[in-house]
Amino acid sequence: MKRTLLFSLILTILSCGKQAKDSNSSNAEVKEQKIIASKPISKHDELLLDSKFASKLATKEHQSIFNRRQQNQLGISNTVYQVYAYSDESGDHYLLLTDHMKTINAQNDTLYDNIYGMFVTKKNNQLKKRSTVDERIDEDWETSIGFWNQYSELSDLNNDGMVDPILVFGTKGQNGYKDGRVKIMAYYRGKRMSIKHQNSEIKDGRLTKINKNFYGLPIQIQKAVKEKMRNMVKNGHAVFLENWEKNMEDRAVRLESNS
Repeated sequence: MKRTLLFSLILTILSCGKQAKDSNSSNAEVKEQKIIASKPISKHDELLLDSKFASKLATKEHQSIFNRRQQNQLGISNTVYQVYAYSDESGDHYLLLTDHMKTINAQNDTLYDNIYGMFVTKKNNQLKKRSTVDERIDEDWETSIGFWNQYSELSDLNNDGMVDPILVFGTKGQNGYKDGRVKIMAYYRGKRMSIKHQNSEIKDGRLTKINKNFYGLPIQIQKAVKEKMRNMVKNGHAVFLENWEKNMEDRAVRLESNS
């Protein structure tokens, strides 16, 4: 009788342990789902702007400044859908965002196959191309590309009287943002430093490449970029390897799984 009771007690303990393990596993899965559930990104979102330096131009205003003739001179062939003006101690500037529509899919989503961004300087009433971002999808596995304005910014981040632009774009793969790319570009005094990231649903497929000169940026700009990376994770637009922040504190230039 005692053996029977002891055996029953052991079975009960093992059963409870298995249920607890299954519950923990389920909770982990739910947590992971929350991490990768993506919020929508709209091309019509406005960049974060420091109103002391920058403003978004109305459509009629930017169409007047960047008419078809001016666009041809600057080498723009895509549709210009947003223009930002900003002025700092270095002069007067514009940021133009353009894209090219690829198709509208069965889900009524508009897909784009390339983007083109341009920084333009205005001097003596002349417009001069200063820097460009020219990117397109990989037709083999990506479906769409776009600027991610909610993570982009025109502000004087280190209070030196100069605007420090941060421009971000990303792609969608066959599984949406889960297997798309992300590129973060931070500009400081005319120089660009970038962070390139490949999303993946599997750990071994994730890779982040960081330009070594990124760590030479003023600490305020580095902090702003890292905060945007945290928000990307929170919003389901990027999945970086665990401990990515610690690795960046150690000035890592490549984040990937060693397993």
